[in-house]
Amino acid sequence: MSGLDTQAGSAARRQRGVVLVLSLILLVVISLVAIAAVRGSISGEQVSRNLRTNAAAAQAAETALRLCEDDVLSGSPTFVIIPLSITGTNTMPQTWRTRSNWSDATLANVLTTDIVNSADDAARTLPVMPRCMIEEYPLLTLQGGVPRQSYLITSIGYSADYRVNGSNQLISGSEVWLQSILRRP
Repeated sequence: MSGLDTQAGSAARRQRGVVLVLSLILLVVISLVAIAAVRGSISGEQVSRNLRTNAAAAQAAETALRLCEDDVLSGSPTFVIIPLSITGTNTMPQTWRTRSNWSDATLANVLTTDIVNSADDAARTLPVMPRCMIEEYPLLTLQGGVPRQSYLITSIGYSADYRVNGSNQLISGSEVWLQSILRRP
């Protein structure tokens, strides 16, 4: 063998070594890009799921709010209307602010399953029914005269995957609160 053949073989081995190193670096870069893409899609799916459960809870709260408003506007309400209780300087409705009042069926109006859940067997049913609370709310006229007969209506809607622990703290799902002020004509 001549000296040229030995130099050529040595250069070829070095080139194969460089190709191996470059291939490994390229493999690592492609793997990192793939991991980032998977994480991004998982994150996007979680965001999408959260938006979906929040929208379901908002629709349930909207249903409860509109049903309570319709009940008040009917002229002969069937739902519980809480009279205004003024304590000290506070002239605003306060019953809706206490969490335990929402589980009390004498204060909160709980919608029934036939109103909320679909008759379609394939549809998901809500494990916790939306509810609303109607409280008297004195709106003064612009001239500061006699308060108008009006109501503060608060509603809560829950998503289908709503779960709480023993301390009534949210574990999963979504809860949406809505309010409106309604003046009876």
